[in-house]
Amino acid sequence: MNQLRKVAVVDIGTNSVRLVVALANGRRIESILFQDGRITRLGEGLAEHGQISRAAVDRTVAVLSEYADRIRSYAPDRILHVGTSALRQASNRTEVLARFEREAGASVRVISGEDEAALTYRGALLDLNESRGPFLVIDIGGGSSELIVGETTRKFWKAFSVEVGVVTLTEGWFRNDPPSDQEIQQVRRYLEERFRDVVTVLSPYLTAGVTPVGTAGSVTTILAMVHKMARYDPALVHGQGLSRQEVDRLFTEIRPMKSSDRLLLPGVERGREDIILSGALILLSLLEFVNQAGLVVSAYGLREGIVLDLADGGTDGLL
Repeated sequence: MNQLRKVAVVDIGTNSVRLVVALANGRRIESILFQDGRITRLGEGLAEHGQISRAAVDRTVAVLSEYADRIRSYAPDRILHVGTSALRQASNRTEVLARFEREAGASVRVISGEDEAALTYRGALLDLNESRGPFLVIDIGGGSSELIVGETTRKFWKAFSVEVGVVTLTEGWFRNDPPSDQEIQQVRRYLEERFRDVVTVLSPYLTAGVTPVGTAGSVTTILAMVHKMARYDPALVHGQGLSRQEVDRLFTEIRPMKSSDRLLLPGVERGREDIILSGALILLSLLEFVNQAGLVVSAYGLREGIVLDLADGGTDGLL
């Protein structure tokens, strides 16, 4: 387990595709040799049509082809391409995966929501103080959201994945830009309904000493917006606190804005301007549901969890 391995991981999400090449063992990432992320919006139109569009596949194939060249240049010991919510839900998943392999040489493994949650837990808690446990990890993705509660940075008790994410929520519910008051209220009720059973199961584990940890692009973007970061820096994000009050203030500020106006705000990456309102609404709702005043933001997540798992030397079965 102490042997360092060079591993490459490509995380193909509903909104973005992210690559990391790293030297790691099963307990830590020694160094990151290369990392990159691109917004391809693979899940565009999925909420309405149940399929991934040709245009979304084209965009994603272009990025995967570029990443293939980059990965070869590092000659890693192990490579894994992982697909998540959009590929779990799409009725044309088989055709999409065939195109990825044929046109970009990417053999993609679609993981379950439960595996995504467990791997995200492992990655999100990387380099966080073990003594701050137990932990509640909240991962708000493009097509799904994960909630995982655990005792230590490596051992979790319960993991849940709910197919509600910022892309599918925005496309499925918001017909106006900015959304109407009626649409916001409908989404609030929908979120309460979708997360009610999960929160009920989690409640006994949410002791007074639990440390909530938020991960993925929506959470890190919200922190960047709160601090008006002109340039995103993971080192300035990882381990920082974000209060529910700060999320509420940001939500109130951006709620009446058009997407194009949100893009002008510091901290907003192009491609997130239309979905960050949904991200803030999901995060604010979840903090209310689990009765937490805020969380610690992690710059790491699923991608880093897979790196650690691959470096462990196993994971034919993932975990």
